[in-house]
Amino acid sequence: MATRVQPTQERSRSRRDALLRAAAELLAEGGAKAVTHRAVAARAGLPPAAATYYFDSIQELTDEALRRHLSDRVVELQAMVDNAGRSGRTVEEVARRFAEIFAERSADIAIGQFEVYLDAARNPGLREHVAETLAAFERLTEGALATLGARRPADGASAFVALIDGFLLHRIARPKPAGEDATALFEALRALFIAYAMDGRELGRWHRRFREPLAG
Repeated sequence: MATRVQPTQERSRSRRDALLRAAAELLAEGGAKAVTHRAVAARAGLPPAAATYYFDSIQELTDEALRRHLSDRVVELQAMVDNAGRSGRTVEEVARRFAEIFAERSADIAIGQFEVYLDAARNPGLREHVAETLAAFERLTEGALATLGARRPADGASAFVALIDGFLLHRIARPKPAGEDATALFEALRALFIAYAMDGRELGRWHRRFREPLAG
């Protein structure tokens, strides 16, 4: 028979989760400088000493919040893939729905994701987790591409992940209406998918054309 978790353990886990969510929100809003014990506790609606009780240092709190943020993004991407697959009957419909979902996504979520990438460049302790997360993104993308009929889904997965990350980075730096962003991302996804949907002969013909001298 399963052992029931004691109320104090449940409360402790709930408080810790609240602090991690609060830290992730503050990182997205103001970067690492916005994350202090007092600010995190206040955002979580907990006493000022709560953050120091559960985390030995701001660095520990920040690192774990960043890891949690990336883990949440993997779950979110899986839901996006499932949602787009259910709502589209053709490759084009799936790609268009996927683009709409990303265009409607909260900017704070994307900012938090890029905060992790940037922090990993300075903090070796985060690099392994970032690498694992990107690998998870690529596995999900590879599965989606295979379902949609791409001939080389494993080769294309990293390119699609990089394309979407680039789109999100531009979107938070230069926001446009969601419809305009969705159209731009759809066009890019469709063009990239065509390259990985070609058979070897089609692809070879295009490669030969790219090696031809430019006219005039």
